[in-house]
Amino acid sequence: MRFLWLALLPLVAAIPAQAGDCSKDVLAAFAKQRASKAFRLEFTQPSAEGNVHMKIDYVPPDKMLQTVTSPAMPGEQQTMLVGNHAYAGSGGAFEELMPQFTQSIVAEFTQTVHNEPKNLGAFDCLGQTKLDGRDLVAYRTAETIPPGADLAKIMARTIYVDPATGLPAYNVIAALNEGADPVLKIDYTYPSDVEIVAPVNAPVQKKLQ
Repeated sequence: MRFLWLALLPLVAAIPAQAGDCSKDVLAAFAKQRASKAFRLEFTQPSAEGNVHMKIDYVPPDKMLQTVTSPAMPGEQQTMLVGNHAYAGSGGAFEELMPQFTQSIVAEFTQTVHNEPKNLGAFDCLGQTKLDGRDLVAYRTAETIPPGADLAKIMARTIYVDPATGLPAYNVIAALNEGADPVLKIDYTYPSDVEIVAPVNAPVQKKLQ
């Protein structure tokens, strides 16, 4: 069984620090996200077999459900965490994972839900902007660009925050040239109806399949 987990991509470089350091604003937005009753992230990435879609629901303090769909996999593949127990399965049939896999999932969950984001870097304020028809405030990673650099080869992360709620709305990695398609676009939402319930009588996984 293959396990997929989100790892935010490192940055190659970013735009010059010219709009003012707003790193504290970005950290505050993610702190507010971690304090939410529930939050969801979704993104789609291309693969050789077709688009892979990932959705992860987090319900603090100790619940998570990751759902992955891909043309290369039969149906939805899910990974669940409830307390100190982790499960994986498809079509509603789950197995409880062995301790070494559970420990890894708990560590990833703790970093996402209970700790500040790592390696986000410094952020410049870009101010009010629109994305997907929404009025948002944008922050982009800050670093000096060498004169004459090819912007199509320089990647930057932009965090979009909803000014009404103070919560992150998007996390986008894209080249700096105008009109560049995102390499990664994470959509954050805050559903109020998420329920994550441990499967009953799930057998313990005996070996990696």
